[in-house]
Amino acid sequence: MKLSHKLRAVIRHEFLTIVRQPSFWISLFALPLLTGLVLLIGYFTDSSDSTDIQKTKEMSVVVIDESGIVQSDIATPYGIKIEDSSKQAALHNDLRNGKLDGLIVYPANLESTGKYQVFADNTDKDNASILNELSRTLVQQSLLVPLEENQAKLALSGGESTTQTYTNGKPSREFSEKIVPGVFLVLFYMVLIFSVGYALTSISEEKENRSIEMVLSYVKPRTLILGKLVAIILVTLFQLAIISMLAAVAFFIAKSLGNSLSLPFSLNDLTFVPFEILIGASFLIFGFIFYVALMAMIGAIFPSSKEASGFSTVFFILPAVPFWGLKAITDQPDSVFTQILTYFPVTSPTTILLRNATGNLSVVEGLASLVILIVSTAIVVYLAAKAFRLGTLEYTNRIKFSALLKM
Repeated sequence: MKLSHKLRAVIRHEFLTIVRQPSFWISLFALPLLTGLVLLIGYFTDSSDSTDIQKTKEMSVVVIDESGIVQSDIATPYGIKIEDSSKQAALHNDLRNGKLDGLIVYPANLESTGKYQVFADNTDKDNASILNELSRTLVQQSLLVPLEENQAKLALSGGESTTQTYTNGKPSREFSEKIVPGVFLVLFYMVLIFSVGYALTSISEEKENRSIEMVLSYVKPRTLILGKLVAIILVTLFQLAIISMLAAVAFFIAKSLGNSLSLPFSLNDLTFVPFEILIGASFLIFGFIFYVALMAMIGAIFPSSKEASGFSTVFFILPAVPFWGLKAITDQPDSVFTQILTYFPVTSPTTILLRNATGNLSVVEGLASLVILIVSTAIVVYLAAKAFRLGTLEYTNRIKFSALLKM
């Protein structure tokens, strides 16, 4: 019970220490707020008019149709007048004098050339975009009148195709099938990016301010390391929750401003494969713990937080190594390159999550790599605790890695 109580105390102290820092909140809100500010500026400074052709009811628009294609029943609902071609010169003058908003002229050879002319008065507003859309609509709808309803819908939509692709003779995975396992890859990178700074500096800062002896008089090094790891995980989850809340608020604000937002896929098309979800969640959790423990070990090895933070770039690059061989990982799962990255714990989280999304990961490979990652995580946590214990004796010098490997 005492150990559990001390572990909770370490977690609570570490969590509150991080979230009480002004830099934590500044970094958390800076990017979303800047992004939102740029979008708002773009929204309120956008002076372009909508191309809603229903606005022609409020405009004075005349059509001259020498082709005989445009139907009067189609033009009337838009508030459009159809005039004889003999009035074209007078209508041009009315347009130039501001008495007319738009003039559309369909020539006699429209059917063979597909070309016509649009004249718009843009003195006060952008009428050209509306008239261009209207001119196409008049032709399309007039040509569809003789067709039956289903034929007209098919002519407009072109139908809906079902596409099956093949890779190396095997059916390729559809985009909707990659979404659920792909989410774990995205989350892995997000939580890793959020945690790099805290994991590298939280331990080295205590060495710098000489509070490490007082801390170790209360808890054992392993308890302290575990507490810090759990606290960093909680901080990262807290950050993700805040980001998700901000994204939800931004979504509802965008909807209230009249923006039509939609997903690039249908939720009904999502597939949920138990093994893929199990592998994705397992490598997300243990891969994150592995990297956080590795960062904590680096932080314990170096005497100052400045030296430890210099390794932040390394921890952005290491998980991205599999992307350099993306083609081999997705198309050649049995290659030596892919197999090495699959089982090497530094690259296995990203590699497995990539292969899990593309669907070329077998059950045996996934479970074997997971066992290696779990064992490696336990070893790194042990080494981090040992580095922290040795760090109590070294304030100015870097701990040699060979010293960590000695029993």
